[in-house]
Amino acid sequence: MAMIRTILFKVLVLLTMAHAAVSLQAVAQQATLHAWQRSVAGAGAYLAATIVTSPMDVVKTRAQAPGKASRNSVVVALEMLRNEGVASFFSGLTPALFMVPAAMVQYTLIDPLRARFPLYIAAMIAGALDITIKCPFDRLKTQMQNDRSGRSMSTLFADTLKDAGVSGLWAGYTVTLVRDLPYLVIKWLVFAQVQALLNAGPLAVMFPIPPEARNLVAGAVAGGVAATAVTPVDVIKTRLQIASAATGGSRGSSIAVARSIIAEDGVAGLFSGLGPRLARIPFYTSITLATFEGIKDSFLRGQIPSAAVGVAAAALVGKREL
Repeated sequence: MAMIRTILFKVLVLLTMAHAAVSLQAVAQQATLHAWQRSVAGAGAYLAATIVTSPMDVVKTRAQAPGKASRNSVVVALEMLRNEGVASFFSGLTPALFMVPAAMVQYTLIDPLRARFPLYIAAMIAGALDITIKCPFDRLKTQMQNDRSGRSMSTLFADTLKDAGVSGLWAGYTVTLVRDLPYLVIKWLVFAQVQALLNAGPLAVMFPIPPEARNLVAGAVAGGVAATAVTPVDVIKTRLQIASAATGGSRGSSIAVARSIIAEDGVAGLFSGLGPRLARIPFYTSITLATFEGIKDSFLRGQIPSAAVGVAAAALVGKREL
């Protein structure tokens, strides 16, 4: 028992040191980076990760669709390749790219907010804004990924307005909020702690690796933990958005959908698509956060010509520091 208490005490000390290191790092970066620089870093990070991991996201969505829960994700991917071709793995990419402004808001605000508030509050504020902005495009992306007719984003957008009005664009907003807010909070908390431990803790001595690799490892761990925790909500959200498109805007409650999934496929149905999700999200998160930190570091070191980039970026987000 005494040994367990000692181990827990050491873990607590390490986490406290990590939190302090992250807080100091956030304050330092906030004082030297402009809002437009963080915005550019966020946009670059989101675009890189979204394009690279799009095929895995499409397979995950197909695996979560009604009637697919019991099927292996590899089988779903092979059927897509055989019946629809390689292009099907990038369906829904257009509306996904339209979510860049939402990502820019999150990544522009996260550093200033975490310098003023606890990290979980900063993640909740930045995440709530991100989710609200991107929800209509996330819905269109989900529908395009599961649509075999090849309808364009503009057609789906027009059909949604016709069938369900403007509110139909935010179908599944509540369940998306329930899924993504915990995901974002867990992601940022785990990333910060792992990053700090790899930078300054005993792990830094035991496993000395370059800063870029540390960010990749921390991002992968954060993404894996967060993705697993919120997978059931992600399955429910996907079913709601697909049902909304199939029924012209009418949809059941989240609880009803959850009961239906359990009745059809058991509790395991709530974790359908977990395979491709774990294949994608840790990879996605590691690319996103490592790219975000890398671009910020490049600005801080003067490796990116701020004057050239600033002319274009300042016109969009302003050069005023938050």
